[in-house]
Amino acid sequence: MRSLLISLVALCALICVSACDRDDRRQRAVYLPEGDAAKGEMYFVSLGCVSCHSVIGAEPPDPVEAGPVRVVLGSRTGRRMSYGQLVTSIVNPSHRLSARYRKDEVSQQGESLMTSYNDVLTVTQLTDLIAFLQKHYVKAERPGYTYHVYSYQSDDDSESTNPQ
Repeated sequence: MRSLLISLVALCALICVSACDRDDRRQRAVYLPEGDAAKGEMYFVSLGCVSCHSVIGAEPPDPVEAGPVRVVLGSRTGRRMSYGQLVTSIVNPSHRLSARYRKDEVSQQGESLMTSYNDVLTVTQLTDLIAFLQKHYVKAERPGYTYHVYSYQSDDDSESTNPQ
């Protein structure tokens, strides 16, 4: 009887968990083939990305017609854009707008001004573009730089100290 009760509780818990609303788009990794950075740079120009974007460390030709804003891609900072972040930035540019620019410069009513290439771009072109862009997001090494380590008081520590 006890094992039957445990089985019923486990079954109910499983049903409850499976009924939870979750975003399946975030559950699995997507593995695309490797791209060709040289072809990616060519697509960056031919698809007109140069109209609105410049890339740190790359020298594509000047655009024929400049877009409404110049968004700089690439960096030499402490963080590097992941493959998934770059894919998302291209196929869903409204997902996260850059904090480096005023929202009215890069979006209209919360939607990115970037042209949607989802019905134009092939998977091969996408992987090549990612290969081109990813090589321009380089984690900067800062020899001799010491990162400050911050310590935080726990709630217990803060109660025991008497501010004067």
